[in-house]
Amino acid sequence: MTPEARAEMVAQAERALRRGELDEALHLYETLGQAFPDDPALTTKLAHLRESVDPQELQAARALQTSNLPQSIPQGPSSPVAEGERLFSLGDYAGAAAAYRRALQERPDSELIRERLEELYRLARTLPVHSPTDRSLPRQAEPLLHALLDRLAARRRLKRD
Repeated sequence: MTPEARAEMVAQAERALRRGELDEALHLYETLGQAFPDDPALTTKLAHLRESVDPQELQAARALQTSNLPQSIPQGPSSPVAEGERLFSLGDYAGAAAAYRRALQERPDSELIRERLEELYRLARTLPVHSPTDRSLPRQAEPLLHALLDRLAARRRLKRD
């Protein structure tokens, strides 16, 4: 594992810890621990994490992830951060970035929100330029033009509202 890959994995594990995703953080730190068994700081961090995590809680979270049952009844986002997470999980990265920018306006000192925005921008640079909905656009020139004009009109209406 390269030093850059290790640093990125440590950053991912730290973000997962701050978000409360203990299962993900534990998995990442265990992977790092296997790759670098002689690192005392990593061994200590992994031991502290294992001590703080309730095994039954991890088992319940893993069972819920593997089941098809929803974790809770969706009631809409409770905050811009929750909306950003929801949109991110749906693959709407532009919408997620907008929600995180709103959240950053409410809490400008939040490092977690800044990190999430940076993560989105890095991801956006590596993804294709076209929107996932572009596949549903017509192939012929005139219907394509009408569909794109409809999109623009809808976005303008949303901005005015």
